[in-house]
Amino acid sequence: MSAAKDRLPLSFHMTFQPERHYLSALLTLAKKNAGPFTIETISHKTGIPTGSSSGKVRPLLQYARGMGLIETTKKTREGVQLQLTPLGKIVMDEDSHLIEETTQWALHLMLCRDRGGAEAWHAVFVEAATALGRDMDEAQFDAYLENKYGSSRDSVGPLVRSYADPAALGKAGAIQKEDGRIYLRKMPLQPAFFDTLSALLFFVWDDVCPEQSQVALSELEGESGLMAATGWNTEEQSDFLAAAESAGLFRVDRQTGAPILTRLTTTNDVLEVMYDQLI
Repeated sequence: MSAAKDRLPLSFHMTFQPERHYLSALLTLAKKNAGPFTIETISHKTGIPTGSSSGKVRPLLQYARGMGLIETTKKTREGVQLQLTPLGKIVMDEDSHLIEETTQWALHLMLCRDRGGAEAWHAVFVEAATALGRDMDEAQFDAYLENKYGSSRDSVGPLVRSYADPAALGKAGAIQKEDGRIYLRKMPLQPAFFDTLSALLFFVWDDVCPEQSQVALSELEGESGLMAATGWNTEEQSDFLAAAESAGLFRVDRQTGAPILTRLTTTNDVLEVMYDQLI
C-alpha cells in the first residue's frame, strides 16, 4: 500500500504540473536551510502562487519531496522547515534551473520509486509498464488504472501533460499519447544517463539498507522500481552495470545468476561525478 511505502497519494498535485522555475525557486529557498516557513511566506519568497484554500505551494513541496530534492519537517504552528537532500544539493550546484535532460530523468525516476515516490508515477511507469508493456492501447491503459483505482478517480492527473510541457519535464518526454496509444520512452543509453542512474541507486541503497556494503540488485529494485522505470531490457541493464563497475562504483557478482552489488565508494562521491559526462 502507498501508505506503507510513503508514496505521494494520487491527488497530491492538485492538478498542477511540476513547473521547473517554481521547483528551482523552492530549492533556492531550501539551500539557505532557513525557516520554518508558512505556506504564505514560501509563496512570498519564491513567487509561487497560493491562496487561502488552494495554490501551488503545497503540491510543489510534495513534488520536490517525491523527487528526492528536499526534506520537509513540520514545526507545528511555525510552518515547515526545508532542507536540501544530497541529491538536491548536487542538482542546485550543477543545474539549478533543472534544464538538463539527465536532471529531468533523475526527477522522473525518483517520482517513479516504490518507496517515497508518487503513486500515479509508480503505477504508470513501473506497474502498468510491467503488465502491459511500454507501447499500450489507450483504452487498455485506462481500463488498467480504472481497475486499480476505480472509475471515479482521475488517477494520472497532470502526469501526461507534464512530459509534453517544456516548462515542466518536457526534455525527459517519458510518456506520449498519440493515435489512441500510450508510449513510454526509454531513458537514453548514454554514459551521462548511466551516471544518473548510478547516483539514484546509491541514494536508494542508503534509504533501504545503509549499513550493508553488499546488496542484491533485485532488493534495490524491489524497493524502488528504478530499473523498470528506465525501460531498459536485460541486455541494456547489463551494459549499465558494466559501465558502473568499470567506473569503480561497485563490483558486480553474477555467480548466482542475479547481480549482487558490492559498494566500492560513497554516495557523495557518486553524486559528485553525476554531471561529469554531460556533452
